[in-house]
Amino acid sequence: MSFADVPTALVASSPFVREGLTSFLGGTRFRVTDTVMAAAGDPVDGGPEPALILAALDDASSADTARILRGRCAGAKLVVFGRSDAPNTLPKDLCFSAQAVLDRDIDRETLIKALDVVMSGVTVQSSGLFSWLLDRPQASSDGSADHRQIILGQSPAEALGEAGAPCHPLSSRELNVLRCLADGASNKVIALKFDLAEATVKIHVKNILRKLKTQNRTQAAIWAREHGIYPR
Repeated sequence: MSFADVPTALVASSPFVREGLTSFLGGTRFRVTDTVMAAAGDPVDGGPEPALILAALDDASSADTARILRGRCAGAKLVVFGRSDAPNTLPKDLCFSAQAVLDRDIDRETLIKALDVVMSGVTVQSSGLFSWLLDRPQASSDGSADHRQIILGQSPAEALGEAGAPCHPLSSRELNVLRCLADGASNKVIALKFDLAEATVKIHVKNILRKLKTQNRTQAAIWAREHGIYPR
C-alpha cells in the first residue's frame, strides 16, 4: 500500500449500492479493502483498519454494522449517505458523529472531492440533509468555533474547490496529461488519446515536472493522487 492510499470500508445492504460505490472509487486513492468491506449485519475481522467508512444506511442492520465498525475503528472518518427527500430515516447518532452526510444522488466527481476534503479534516454536509440536522438539538453540540464545514448546495464542485481543492499552475491540457501520468500511461498512449505528437507530449510532461517541482513521472503521479487529481 502506498502512503497515498486510504483503506476504505463500505457498509450497505444493497449489493447494487456497494458495487456502485466501488466503481466510483476505482482509480482513486480511496481503496476499498475487501477484507474489511462489510455487508449489512456482517462486519469482517482480520483486515487492515479502515481510515474511511462509507455507510449507505438502508435499514437497521446496516446502521448496526456501521456502529460496530465505528466502534472498532475510532480513528476512521465516517461518511453517511442519505436521501434529502427522506432525511428522518437516518440514525441521528451516526449523523451527529459523521464527518460527512451526503445525498445518495451525489455524482462521482463531487463525491471524490468531498472525500478528499473530509480526509483533510473538514466536515461536509449536503444542504437538504443539513437543514434537517439543524432542527436537531444535538447537531451542533460537538462543534467548535474553529471547525471548518462545507455545505453542498447548487454548486457543490465549486464549494469544494474553494475550500479543499489545491491550487496548481497547470493548463487544462497539462492537467489532462497529468491525469494520464497518474494512470501510468506512456507518452505514446497519451499522444494517441489526445491526438498529439509524442514530441508535444514530452514537452507537456517536461512543463508539468517543472511546474510541480517534481523530478520524474512517478513523483508527478504521486503528486496528482495526493492532490485529488485522478484519471477520468
